Amino acid sequence: MDPLAAARRRFRHHAWAGSTLLGAIRATPAPDALRPFAHALAADRIWCRRLEGASTEGLDVWPGLGVEACAALLRETTSDWRRLLGAVDLEARVSYRTSRGEPFENRVADVLDHVLLHAAHHRGQACAAIRRAGGVPPALDLVVWAREGEPGASL
Repeated sequence: MDPLAAARRRFRHHAWAGSTLLGAIRATPAPDALRPFAHALAADRIWCRRLEGASTEGLDVWPGLGVEACAALLRETTSDWRRLLGAVDLEARVSYRTSRGEPFENRVADVLDHVLLHAAHHRGQACAAIRRAGGVPPALDLVVWAREGEPGASL
């Protein structure tokens, strides 16, 4: 599989994991789950904008979002990644400023890997919050998604 096709596949899992987690948050109201989930979604938006060379001015990296706002942001970020991954050069370098204003430059492929790992970390935090609230967190692993026939959004 070529590297761009592999990246698209990983982002299909990413979209599915976000959607599945959202369903679990709806099933077990766990306010502590929303904070890390909203942060992961906001970070997705910020990284996508950085990769597109667009401004991230005014984007909150830790937004206080409710369930429906998270659902809307998930739809938007899934669309953002679909558009970006349509034709991106994984070896290109992207220059950006952190939320603290520090300048950096990285390969696009490294940024994409960071986005996926960052989101997985915060989905884990959200799953722990669901468990603390008395719910059963969903299995969000890539291997589970693959076993289920790779359901979900196409990218």
